[in-house]
This record gives sequence, structure tokens and C-alpha cells, in this order.
Amino acid sequence: MIDVAYPYFDINLSWLSNNYRLLLEARDENVPVRERLRFLGHYSYQTKEFFRVRIPSLLGMCEVSNDIRSKLNIFPQSLLEHVHETVENQQREFNEILTANILPALLGQGVHLYYQESIANEHLDFCRTFFIEKLFRFLQPVFLDTRRSSKTTVFEPRRLYLVLRLRRAMEQDDLYATVNTPTDVFGRFIELPELDGRRQLIFLEDLLRENLNLLFPGYEILDCYALIAEKETELNFEDEYPASMAQRIVKQLDKRNFIQPFQYFFESGMPLQMREYLVSKAGIFLNEFHEQGNYILMQDLIKFPSLFRKMEYPVQRPVPTSGFEDRVSIFDVIQQNDQLLHLPYHSYEPIIRFFNEAAVDPLVREIHVSLYKISPGSFILNSLISAARNGKRVLTYVELNTKLDIQENLHWSRKMRDAGVKIILNTPGLKVHAKMALVKRRGQKGWERYAFMGTGGFHRLTTREIVDHALLTSNRDLTNEIELLFGYLFTQDEPKKYKYLPFNTLSVTQFNLQKRLLDLIDREIVNCNAGLKSFITIKINQLQDRILIDKLYQAGQAGVPVHVIVSESSSIISGLPSISDNIIVSRHIDRYIENTRIFHFCNRGNDEIYLSSCDWTFRNLHRRIDICFPILDENLRNQMKQVLRNYMNDNQKSVRLDLYQNNLRISDDGRPKLRAQDANYRLVEKWERGVLAKKND
Repeated sequence: MIDVAYPYFDINLSWLSNNYRLLLEARDENVPVRERLRFLGHYSYQTKEFFRVRIPSLLGMCEVSNDIRSKLNIFPQSLLEHVHETVENQQREFNEILTANILPALLGQGVHLYYQESIANEHLDFCRTFFIEKLFRFLQPVFLDTRRSSKTTVFEPRRLYLVLRLRRAMEQDDLYATVNTPTDVFGRFIELPELDGRRQLIFLEDLLRENLNLLFPGYEILDCYALIAEKETELNFEDEYPASMAQRIVKQLDKRNFIQPFQYFFESGMPLQMREYLVSKAGIFLNEFHEQGNYILMQDLIKFPSLFRKMEYPVQRPVPTSGFEDRVSIFDVIQQNDQLLHLPYHSYEPIIRFFNEAAVDPLVREIHVSLYKISPGSFILNSLISAARNGKRVLTYVELNTKLDIQENLHWSRKMRDAGVKIILNTPGLKVHAKMALVKRRGQKGWERYAFMGTGGFHRLTTREIVDHALLTSNRDLTNEIELLFGYLFTQDEPKKYKYLPFNTLSVTQFNLQKRLLDLIDREIVNCNAGLKSFITIKINQLQDRILIDKLYQAGQAGVPVHVIVSESSSIISGLPSISDNIIVSRHIDRYIENTRIFHFCNRGNDEIYLSSCDWTFRNLHRRIDICFPILDENLRNQMKQVLRNYMNDNQKSVRLDLYQNNLRISDDGRPKLRAQDANYRLVEKWERGVLAKKND
């Protein structure tokens, strides 16, 4: 039952509700088969992340006092039971979707994936040759009952291993060993020679299992199961709760000597005897084991080989931006009008040009950019290095990418520093999550400033898998305040040291963003009470901040229509009698990952639309630097209104969330079928054709 005195949906259960939405997409037979596999991969990744991030926090909350748990209205023990039951049910459905639906569909498309089955005789020679000539040199078999193995780390995090029970010929004692599965070298799926007119694929660990006798000659292999250790995450209660409460929690956990557990995932069927042996020899606790199905690390399905075009979504080629001409400086184009890119539908070329031209333009003197994370595939790094070598002052604000190893982070940091780029690393209390850049250029009338502001980060901007919006502007109010923000960041002081910074057009977390959002919602309430037109539409990844949720409840109770579109988790509850009757919450998932944050306020018909890099979570609002910026150009505002309207009317890939966050399909009720991402792609094509037609007239 929902506690109406505490009308916030639990973020853990909302996360799992979002995971289930991914399973619904994998089950949909209208989705191409390789894309269905990718949705299963995304489900697996999100489930792994849930165990890495949320389970340690819940286990920690089990150790704190009842007083703290009561104040936070959290009951971790019953919540953990509910979570494990939900994940087990979802995992069963995952396996059923894969084995009963997708694997037969793969066969129908001319592809066979070996899945818990014997390898055909025709493939044995290939597998043996592959093992000997390619795989063997990368394997590291280790016996677990040697004196040395008990003193070293047996399982490196995020590496797939096979755990074996084996016995030497003519002996009675069982031995245990591990061997790594080098997916980082070969990938997870190995293609075998065609058979019966079908392409053939096998999991790397299955090919390895078939040849273990070559790795352990003279031994009988009795059992073999896959296992992976997940890297522990740092417990950051400060990201969830106010500082005083977070300090109380940490203090109590320290007193109780709370040790954050590792997470070990194993494939179904691993005997308890084998797990108990790992407990005794590898320093693993029994409660750290989690069963995860017939195969583990199934997030690798995201990278399932591309074999036939018919197995994938139809190609959507990026739409060229007609407003940018090769012979005209991009800065001259931005000086004339703000430019808004709708990604991945638009071409990324203007953003690449923005940084490349800044690097070589002799009039450009300074470049400031918030990178958030370094990525070796990011186009921006080489532009920044070129700019610094060309004598420009380049400052970057960077959070080290934990998905890269230390050496790779150091490599790119050193490469930029050697070129003269000044790197400012994020500090724990001051993470710069904002996606922004500023170029200062000496013009005929003095300094010109050009800004990039986006809803998504540079480190994955050109992957063509993410829906984002990016604004290129020379608007003085915005660019001056962006420069003010970069100037503040250069000090590396905590925001609380600055009681006031004059952000009037720009909204910045830890300074004025939450208050501005509250004021905007209040204005809609006042307008509604006065009988004027009012509504609020919020499109966001995560909505968890209770202060803003309470204000949205207040707006709904006043009669303001509120529509919230989430792509991940949400704590707001729709349809609560007398609390949220006027609030609709929908969730949107489709071929591209949704990453946009769009806030639309009616303002008596004088629409105000804001784009942001900020989700409404305690972490983003109070522990990071994020920005929110208005779309000031009327034409661009109209574009965003049409984009939002498509999301609100989507009856193919949107679901409604009820009181318990069940993902309810939306009936078309005889309306034409509308799929927001496809409709928005067609909108971008239409807009660019219109620009081109005007040019040709």
C-alpha cells in the first residue's frame, strides 16, 4: 500500500520498474531481433549497476539505528527481500524471453547461437584450433588450494572467470581452480564456420569449456561454472541525504565496523559446495553471491555482432544542418542566430567545427570546457590539444573516467598537459556535471563570446545512440554568465563560500536552480488560481527530489495539469486521490537512449522552455554543478514544443506508470500510431528542408 502521508515511490523499486521496461522492449516482436538482444544487454547492465550501487547502501541502512530509519521512512530489511524477489522474477522472465522468443527468432533470421548445448562435430576442430592458436596464450589457470593463491586476489573485478572442480587421474581428492576468460581481447561471441546455411556463434566461455582438457592435461573436469566479481562502489550517503544526516549514518556504520561487501555473480547451478569452498579459500562471504541465470555478464549482448541489416533498426542517417555553410565561419553563423541541434538526428558536424575552428582561428584567445569525463574516442581532445599548441589559453574541468583504467586516464591527462592545456580535476564536493564550453574571440568591437550548452556530455556525444539537445549561442546574457560560472569553477571553492553570484538568465545548481524551478511552478499555480491557462511538462531521466515533488503535488492539487516523462527512475506518484489526480507520469524507452532534460512552463501562453544537464535528484541539485538554460529564440522554442508534444502523444514506446509503477501500455484508442523518436527525426528533416528552401528562393 502507498503511504499517503509519505507519497514518494522508493527509488530502488523504481529502478527495478525501469529495468522491467527494458524487458518489455526485448519481448516486443516488432523490434528487430538484434535490437531485442541489445535491450536484454541493457537490462543486464542496469541490474548489475543496481547491485553495485543500491544493495551496499541498503545493507548499510540495515546497520543504522531505528531512529534514523524512521526519520528517513526506510525499512531496508523488508525492502531487500522485495528487491531480491523482484530481481529473481525478472531474471526468470529474461531467460524465458531469450530462450523461447529471441533465440528462435535468430534462427529464423539465419543465425544460430550456441546456448547450453553441445557443440556440433563440424565445429570441434575449429574450436580446438582457435583455442590452441589464439586463446591459449591469454589464459591464466590458477589452483585455489596453493599457499600463494590464498594470499592474492583471485578474482579481478569486472573480469569473467570459470571456476572448476577437477580431479587428478587415479586420485580421490577434489581440487579447485580458476581460469580467466579474455573477453577484453576476443569479445564475448566467436563466429564459427557456417553450418546448414546459417551463421554460427558461440560464447567465448563455452569454447573454452570445450577445451579445458588441453589446459589441464591429466585432470578430469567434474564441474565448471562462470563467475564475475563486481567492483565495490564507494558509499556516498552525502549524495542521497543532507550532510548532517549523512554524517550520522557514516558515524554509526563506523562504530559497527560495517564492511561494504563485494558482489559476486554466478551462473545457475553452481553447487553450494563450490561456493562454500570459495568462501574458505578466496575470502568471499556467502551472502556476497548472487545467482544470475544460465549465463552471466549478459550486458555483452549490447555488443552482439552485427551480421545482417534486417536484424537491426532501419538506418537513420544524420540530417545535415543547412544553416552552416563550409565557406562561412561557424562563429559568424552563431552571431546571427542561436543554433539548436537535436541529436542524434542532426549531424554532429557543427559541434566538431565549433571546437576545430576555435583551435585554429587566430582571433580566438581562450577556450573553457567542462569535459565531465575523459574518453579516448572523444573528438574534442585533439581539438583542445591543437588549440593549446596554437597558443590559446585552454582550461578544462574533468572528472576521471572510472570506466577507463588508471593508465589510460593518466595518458590522456599527460598528453593534454604536455600541450599546455590546464586541467582542473573535479573534487568530491564539487563535481562539474554541466555540459558547457565557452570560446572567447577578439572581434572588431571587443570581446565576443560563444557558448556550447548541452543536455549530454562530450565523452559519448558522437556515438549516435543518445538523444540530446545542444545549443550554440552568442547571446550576451547567457555567455557572460557562463564565463562567470567558469571563473567561479577556477577557484575550486565550495559553493557555500559564495552567498551570491548574479545568475539571472542561467540557472546553476547549488546557487539558484532549485529556487528558480520552485518559482516557476509557483507561477503556474498562481495563474491557475486566477483562471489563466497553465500547465507544466517535465521530461527528465530521474525525478527524486522531494522538495520539487511536493511543489508539483501542490501544482496538481491547484488544478495545474502536470505531465512528467521519465526515462529512468521516478519517486513522484501519479493518480493518488486528492494528491496527484492531475499528474501523469509516463516512461519512454526506444532505440536511442533518452538523455534530455526539458522543462516547459505555460506562463499564460507565453511559453518558457528550459534545457538542462540536471536531473531532479539530491545529488545533482546539491552535490554537483549543473546548468539549466532558457531557449530564448521563438523559432527554437516552437521546435522544442513540437518535440515535447510527440513524447506526450507517443502511443508506441511510452508507457504510463500507475501507483505501483507498473509499466502500462498506452492504448491508441483509434488514434494514428505515433512513435516519438521517429516523429522527431522526421521533424528535423522537415525543418532542414525548410531552411534549404528559403536559401534557394
